[in-house]
Amino acid sequence: MSALTRIRAHGGDVVRDGCQFRFRPGRLDDAAKAWVISHIEEIKLEVWPAYGDWQERAAIMEYDGGMSRADAERAAFDCVEGRYADAA
Repeated sequence: MSALTRIRAHGGDVVRDGCQFRFRPGRLDDAAKAWVISHIEEIKLEVWPAYGDWQERAAIMEYDGGMSRADAERAAFDCVEGRYADAA
């Protein structure tokens, strides 16, 4: 069973809005909430399979391209979303 499925079974959720994520704890107890927070990077990959590609592109645009982090994240999001939309 995936982490996201287990979270949802307890009334919680992790949702994506663009390149931002929100954690809704639902009925998760404090220990479960702590577990989610400690595993949030893997859960983000479940929610958005392109998350790793987005992170990598944003880092390259920031460090090699000299962009601010916010600008790099926006540009990487547009690039990754366009690429995945074209493949669908």
